[in-house]
Amino acid sequence: MQAQQGVLKLPKQHTLIQIYNFDSLPLIVMNVARIGAQIPGMACELESEPFNDRSKNKKKGGEISAVVGFGPMVWTLITPDAPVRGGFRSLDETEIEGVEVSASEGDVFLYFSSEKEDLNRILADKIKEQFGPSGNLIEELVLEGGTLSDIAGEKEKVLIDRSQNLDTMQSSFVVTQKFKTDAKFSSDLPQHSFPCRVGSSLGRYIITFSNDPKKLEDHAESVSHPPVSRGLFFLPSLDLLTSLRMGGIRMGSLAINAKWKE
Repeated sequence: MQAQQGVLKLPKQHTLIQIYNFDSLPLIVMNVARIGAQIPGMACELESEPFNDRSKNKKKGGEISAVVGFGPMVWTLITPDAPVRGGFRSLDETEIEGVEVSASEGDVFLYFSSEKEDLNRILADKIKEQFGPSGNLIEELVLEGGTLSDIAGEKEKVLIDRSQNLDTMQSSFVVTQKFKTDAKFSSDLPQHSFPCRVGSSLGRYIITFSNDPKKLEDHAESVSHPPVSRGLFFLPSLDLLTSLRMGGIRMGSLAINAKWKE
């Protein structure tokens, strides 16, 4: 098994983050998962289409990295008999520095990066069309630069290994937080931190990675400033993600027919 390509690679110059919620999620969740499973392939196809100059001049760096994550409710509905170990659940409402902070939101997390900003947008538009009217885009950030962790160099903190769970090995979790301040946020966990606009203020958007959702929950509750939005997502390995293309989990104990294999 291998991690999703964009997890271990550093973001390129241009980053696009999108978070979706879905109407009537229990009724359409497998279709949402199937579309999510197609996104790595859609990103590869995008590189070779005629409007991409890279396909003509073969210059290095034109490709797009795509990462797909699922919120706790989506993954619970997909795998009701085999939940992710480690207490993967939505973050509750809380209070930080005397300010009320809402519960985490988001059914699907999309994270694209490319040296060409238009590639991110083209891919995002294709996915939005696939999701249709049931998909509600609740957050979108166009980002550049940032302070980036070497995830590949700290993958033992980020990727689930065989001893934790064979079926979800090479998968990961992220917590996303948007702050209405450009203050620095330190963490023992690897994270990508981007400057962003929050209304008229200069803010910061931070993606923090871990193979343990409880560590992310503790991190989210201990920040020094209250976030204006936050989400918690499971990033399945590339193999686990693409196994959803046919409409169901087909691997190991997560397979549809696993109970008959025991």
